[in-house]
Amino acid sequence: MADNQYKNLVNERFFECIHMLKSRKEINSDREFALAIGISPSNLGDIKANRRSVTIEILNRALDKFKINSAYIISGLGQPFVNQKSGDSPSKVREVIMVATQDTQGNTTVPLINHKAAANFMTGYQTQEFFEERESLQLPDYMIRNGQCYGVQVSGDSMEPTLMEDDWVVCRLLDNSAYRNITDGGVYVIVSQDRGIQIKRIRNRLHQYGYIRCLSDNPKHEPFDIPEAELLQIWKVEWHLRSYLPEPKPEIDDIQDKLDQMTELLRLQNRVDNNLSPN
Repeated sequence: MADNQYKNLVNERFFECIHMLKSRKEINSDREFALAIGISPSNLGDIKANRRSVTIEILNRALDKFKINSAYIISGLGQPFVNQKSGDSPSKVREVIMVATQDTQGNTTVPLINHKAAANFMTGYQTQEFFEERESLQLPDYMIRNGQCYGVQVSGDSMEPTLMEDDWVVCRLLDNSAYRNITDGGVYVIVSQDRGIQIKRIRNRLHQYGYIRCLSDNPKHEPFDIPEAELLQIWKVEWHLRSYLPEPKPEIDDIQDKLDQMTELLRLQNRVDNNLSPN
């Protein structure tokens, strides 16, 4: 999904909620909604026409005033409105902050979530300041043309030898409407309430059984399943960054040594054969 398509989809979900408010007679018009959350009707009109994007400030105001679910607007997760009867409150809704920005040269700044930031990522609402404090990476636009991206640092050895600890993966946020189309075998960042942030290969069993199976490349780690209801976010890994090239494994060195020895023996044998051959 292209970046503009993604932003348009976010805008569409936002206006879906406004339409629901009008159907429930909580507001009479788009103008009334705009004034209620403290923005100009023309600003709201620009968003409706996809000339502007929904901002974090607008989402926060809509959440406070009408209990519109920010997570639903951004990623399609959950219900359009926060359910107060179930004990939810505005402070508990999980938001995905739209923070990737582009400079005049067409480079996109991707926020990096390191080990420390990853622990904080799951504690609840993240503010714009949270991401501004993180380091960032600038990449050409063509490298991440398919939507909103984060860089996530690899922790642990579960994906060795494919991904080593402290490697980075640049990943793209998937809309929840795309979850059931995920193909088996790809590497994804999966965010869930119980397991936090995981980088795994996926076997998609949402259609048949209502869960995704997460597998490690390191056979020491057992696979596990995450039910669809517990999925908070899924990010597709697009790029892999590593600051070093690993040394060859000892067994590879041994094999190469043996090949070198055999090559040298063949050369010696050829010399002997040549010396013994009749003139």
